[in-house]
Amino acid sequence: MFFRYNIFMNINQMKYVIVLAEEKSFTKAARKLFISQPSLSKSIKLLEEELATELFERNPLKLTYSGEIFVKKAKNILKDIENTKVQISDITNNSKSHLRVGVPSHRCYYFIPKILKNLQNEFPNFSIVIEEYPTNVLKKMIEEDKIDLFIGTESPNSKNYVKTHIYNEGIYLVFPTIWGINCNEDEIHLEIFKDKNFILFEESLTLGHLIRKLCSEKGIEIHSNIECHNAETVYSMIREGLGVSILPELYMKFLPKQKNISFKKIKNINYERDLSVFYKQDKFLIKPATRFIEIFKEIV
Repeated sequence: MFFRYNIFMNINQMKYVIVLAEEKSFTKAARKLFISQPSLSKSIKLLEEELATELFERNPLKLTYSGEIFVKKAKNILKDIENTKVQISDITNNSKSHLRVGVPSHRCYYFIPKILKNLQNEFPNFSIVIEEYPTNVLKKMIEEDKIDLFIGTESPNSKNYVKTHIYNEGIYLVFPTIWGINCNEDEIHLEIFKDKNFILFEESLTLGHLIRKLCSEKGIEIHSNIECHNAETVYSMIREGLGVSILPELYMKFLPKQKNISFKKIKNINYERDLSVFYKQDKFLIKPATRFIEIFKEIV
């Protein structure tokens, strides 16, 4: 590609092209960028003249081959600029540290408060946004750079991530003590509960799929009249004697012990999940992010 003139691209122009490529509409892109459509059109046209090539085909609006290359390079440049700003701020401590962490909803309750308590003592200017969503949503968010760290048991849909192992997590069968099921061992047979009411997670969730899978393998026909997606809700229902369910090991580890709730490992079921923290390889981690991971490993 040959350029006729010196290139005086700025950050805004790169952002304009990226957003226009995403929106595929000058009207929508201008609205998203908070500029007028004529201003956007003029900026794109001037940039194309400067580069001596068209970045977009107009009818319908889509990237040319040159445009695809430009967008790829522009995204990398903008990411490098952002990483540089973050790194310099982290070194000089001239700005408030900000971290975005994605955590599956059922996990936030038990370890996030402990981590944040430590971080606030070490970093007074530190601020954090906790995004609580299902795993599939969080995996998409980290792909789109909407979060810095992703906590989960499933790797994002790419190899371009650093993975820090935290814990090999098992599962517990949790049931009401008032049912009078006596078991002096650390493990209990799932078949004992074949006639009991199961409180199920939605099947799209990992735990929901797991409960159904384990019962199917044991030839248990599930009896259930309650289904939800929140672990705290499931736990509360078990406490009221409404049913039995499966909950993550760490969830049970951090919760205060309840006299009316019993929990056991499931006999002959060797199931563990690799709980890890993921972040992009090209992402510069500020000090609070690094400490977040270190503290997480310490408390579990």
